Amino acid sequence: MDFSKIEETREENQKPEENLVFHYSRAERLKRAPKIVQDYYSGDFKPYKGGLLKSLVSTRGNRLLFVTIVFTFGIILFVRYFGPEKRSGSLNKVDVSVSAFSYEDSVYASVKFNEAGKKIKADFADGLPVYATVTAYDKEGVSVAEEKLTGKYDGNEIFLRTTFSDYDIIRIGAVCGMGDGLLSLESPVEKR
Repeated sequence: MDFSKIEETREENQKPEENLVFHYSRAERLKRAPKIVQDYYSGDFKPYKGGLLKSLVSTRGNRLLFVTIVFTFGIILFVRYFGPEKRSGSLNKVDVSVSAFSYEDSVYASVKFNEAGKKIKADFADGLPVYATVTAYDKEGVSVAEEKLTGKYDGNEIFLRTTFSDYDIIRIGAVCGMGDGLLSLESPVEKR
């Protein structure tokens, strides 16, 4: 489209014979511009600092976020590898624990539902089905055997027990259930 023949708009009180003059000098404008603008137009502007680590610690906020991520990751690793295994817990106000030991060529695993307190023992008078899925893991963390155990809990102490052939089993995991509650427990295999 040819804009040379289009007349520019004028204010109503402006005389038609007066032409507006607009002077623009890019060099003059850049002389008075801030340093960052001058660097941008000259090609010296770098919007980011090179390198991954430099960009992670370039500002105060980035440093704080980076330190927080590293600290959180360290805590997770520490708890994962050095934290205590959860050998016991509570399921529907009943204490549950798991234990395992190795004797000769077998691993013996036991899930114990402790006796309920006097106040809640009446809740279990009719008996409540309980179950445990016991899984044996080797030193690489691969499941080598699994056994499903069931029983009926009436408020008194009950054991769900199983044995596995010892294929270098070092850890036992148990998913215990009572009613609609679930509890996941782990125990290392003690050598006897």
